[in-house]
Amino acid sequence: MSSSAYGPAGEPRPEHEPQGSQTTRTMPAVDGPAGERPATAPGAAGSQLPAPLRAMTGRHWLVPVIAGVGGYLATVLATVFALLITVLGLALAGDSSANDLTSDVTGGLESSPDGSEVWVLICLPFQLAALAFLAPLRLVMSGAGEGASMGLIFPLYLPLLCGIATAWLLARKLSDRLTLDNRVFHWLMAAIAGLAWAATALIITAITVVRTEVPLFLSTLEMRLTGVSFALVAVAFLVGLLSTAAALDVRVAQPAPGRVVTTTERYAPGSLSVLRPVVVHLLVFCVLAGLGIVVYAFVEGGAAAGFSAVLWVPMAAGMLFVLSHLSAVTITGAGGWLAEASGSSNVAYLWTDNDQPVWAMLLLILLAVVSAVCAALSWAHVRPMDQRVARTVQSWAVLPVAYFLLGLLFMWLLRASGQLGGLLGLDGVLAVRPVAWTCIVFLLWGAAIEALARFVAPALIGVLPGGVNRALRGSDRARGRAAVVAAAAVMAGGAAATAAGRAPHDDDAARPAYEPGSGPAYGSGAAPSVATQAPREPMDPAKKKRIRLLVIIVGSVILLAVIAAIVFSVVSRTAFGPDKKAEELMEAAVNGDAQRATELADPNVSTQQRGLLTNDIYGAAENRISSYEITDTTVTGDSAVVDATVTQDNVTTDVAMNLVSDGRDGLFKSWRLESPESLLYQEVTVQVPAGVDTMNVNGNPVSIPSEAEPHSVSLTVLPGDYDMSVDAPSKYVTYGEPQTAEVRADDRFMSDTVQFSMEHTPELVREATRVANAKLDECAASGSFDPEGCSFGVNSYADDEDYRNPTWTITEYPEYEVYGSGDSLTLSTSSAGEAKLEYQYNSEWDDDEPADWEDQDTETSLYGSGDLVVTGETVEVNFSDY
Repeated sequence: MSSSAYGPAGEPRPEHEPQGSQTTRTMPAVDGPAGERPATAPGAAGSQLPAPLRAMTGRHWLVPVIAGVGGYLATVLATVFALLITVLGLALAGDSSANDLTSDVTGGLESSPDGSEVWVLICLPFQLAALAFLAPLRLVMSGAGEGASMGLIFPLYLPLLCGIATAWLLARKLSDRLTLDNRVFHWLMAAIAGLAWAATALIITAITVVRTEVPLFLSTLEMRLTGVSFALVAVAFLVGLLSTAAALDVRVAQPAPGRVVTTTERYAPGSLSVLRPVVVHLLVFCVLAGLGIVVYAFVEGGAAAGFSAVLWVPMAAGMLFVLSHLSAVTITGAGGWLAEASGSSNVAYLWTDNDQPVWAMLLLILLAVVSAVCAALSWAHVRPMDQRVARTVQSWAVLPVAYFLLGLLFMWLLRASGQLGGLLGLDGVLAVRPVAWTCIVFLLWGAAIEALARFVAPALIGVLPGGVNRALRGSDRARGRAAVVAAAAVMAGGAAATAAGRAPHDDDAARPAYEPGSGPAYGSGAAPSVATQAPREPMDPAKKKRIRLLVIIVGSVILLAVIAAIVFSVVSRTAFGPDKKAEELMEAAVNGDAQRATELADPNVSTQQRGLLTNDIYGAAENRISSYEITDTTVTGDSAVVDATVTQDNVTTDVAMNLVSDGRDGLFKSWRLESPESLLYQEVTVQVPAGVDTMNVNGNPVSIPSEAEPHSVSLTVLPGDYDMSVDAPSKYVTYGEPQTAEVRADDRFMSDTVQFSMEHTPELVREATRVANAKLDECAASGSFDPEGCSFGVNSYADDEDYRNPTWTITEYPEYEVYGSGDSLTLSTSSAGEAKLEYQYNSEWDDDEPADWEDQDTETSLYGSGDLVVTGETVEVNFSDY
């Protein structure tokens, strides 16, 4: 504990410094009583420096420099750790990003003996660390007289918090022997730390700019990745300044608050303590919401999303803070397709699109209310209500104004954007940030918290456990300082009233805004008129043990929850992951289990098209898929893509399977395969002759629709060979030889076609010839010049009385051919035959004379056609009349 330079009444104290301690002191005036300057030793150039600089020792310079440099290096190391954790999550999830990254790095190292890729890997974390300082990361490309650039702003707050914590710890630890007499030294050392941090960040980021060249056609594309910007220097300086100032605050031995502090406290009571309720509000909400986000990321997104939360969970918690307090975020696009992607400007509330369950929205709003109540309780502790606060009207505006500024700050801190310029003629910006009126919403919340602190919090403070109240009101030292500042403001107000010619109001002597014994006075000394602090009683060992036990229990519960989330994620991705469902489908395909395959991935076709998806048919197929290997699994929320390779007939083919989760199997997600057209299912088209209703596939009958005309039938199949045939209805008809449909996994986007057509066997021609010749014989034996229904005859020209006794003799039978298809068959002569007709002719032309019969004969060709009807094993020929 540092000692004050003044006693309780303001008189100087004797100096009692610990051995080895260093104290900054203001140098005595350099002007003598007569205004003459004292003699200065020759060469004493240091005497020309300002007094604070002359009073600073080497340790006063070294501590902030180490804190600033250490804070930046810790930020870089935390960035590297976050990247490694993210890659580990991708590897555990089986995501292709990790595999591709590993292969790219390995391949780059193997193919680049000059080590340029190694240098790129070394430089990359330093450039990414610039994102932690809200600096844009820019990729500049140029080549062939053209140029393009891309920019990204996405703050990495967890690495930045690690840097701030490191700088704070270094400054606090290394300054344990330093005592600062006043605030000048305090802020001077803080500024040195800020400058050291900013300079280190600027120099290292500039040195490690990533430069590479990529061959492009006939030219070379030069690429440069850099995070150097004004924002990098400004934010680094500000972070170093504030973190070191907070660490060195306990080393300041200034006896009493200054005029600015007392004036501010007098006219705006609580302005110097307003940061605590705001921080309590943010911590209560963001810590609980952040834990929920991490657990949700592990459960829904798996290891990849859960481990990558170190990069994005602060931004997500901040956005939820804005949305849960009934504000909104806006997605703004400008320029070309970027504007189309965002809809130019979209405003999203917590309930927009109704994608979130109602209970989750209500829980977030409830968490916002609870955190606001905690902020009100903290505000009631650090700025208790007294007459001075009640009489100061502007005290109502202190907290609302602080929340208004918080809203403005969020618009800067919670902004993520991407910029594209000059690439293929595309330019634009896509940004996500809180809406412009977020500050107004937070101002209203500040007013509500102010009212709660005045009218509700006092009643709650008495019923809350002591530990909760202690956590909300802060440390004894902070409350002691607030008490000193409040008392000094009261005294300043009384002095001002006396100087104005009136006695101070009785209420000016109201109780100071602190509780006796609550903590030490401002700095490490007591202000005038403030009672001496009673020594703090040691905590009861039993109570301390209970507190320690409670902390251990709470920490264990949180640790177990995180471990359970990780284990749940790993188990859900291994034993219940989407790759397991894909493996089941592959196993069914290998084992010839078509029924199981269709249960896992429904082909979404009609019953008739599923005729070949049976175990009997698919199990008997040759050249099925013989083996498979799952190569990659990429999970994005409730969707997943499983990449695999399948081997069929010694050919390896890549297959991508899409899966979706729209339900749960107990605690774990249940996955189902979708988009069957992208899986192993293929289509075989069979050209079927008329009248056919059954065909044989792999030795099994399959029913198909029968039609009067030839038609095609589409059948869904899995990869393999399918032997197909159609049985002929008789010995006179054939549908061709058996055919094999070779369905291959590498041709799954092409349809195979098998065609069957009716053909006539030689037996039909022989039988038809026999039947036709028998018909000719019947016609020849008919004893008629013109046999009915026969293909030959002689026209007697209606003079039947002069012709008699016809006798036909077939001297040569014709040859025949069968034409047509289906039921429309025709038998036609291909080579004419010969027939001889013997008859008697009456040569007496006088009807009054007796007939004179003479024997005559003639020959005629036999040709013609007729309908051929095949009924089972029976063949009929119906000749057309001659």
